Amino acid sequence: MANNPTQDAFNPDRIGSEFEKHIFNELNPGEIFRVSENDNDIQYRKENETQALSLGEGLLHDVDSSQVVFIKI
Repeated sequence: MANNPTQDAFNPDRIGSEFEKHIFNELNPGEIFRVSENDNDIQYRKENETQALSLGEGLLHDVDSSQVVFIKI
């Protein structure tokens, strides 16, 4: 089977990206995420469907279920 780049359906966001983009409501409770693709940003852990715990501050924050979040891979 020949490789045809014009019909290749896989189109990654960036080559060499260390983060995967997700929607908050897709995450399982306990998963660690950031709100941007920056290693220096605060990390959060999903606690339930509407809240996340800030790991740097230890505070619960309300999160919109459609919020875009990033998981380090």
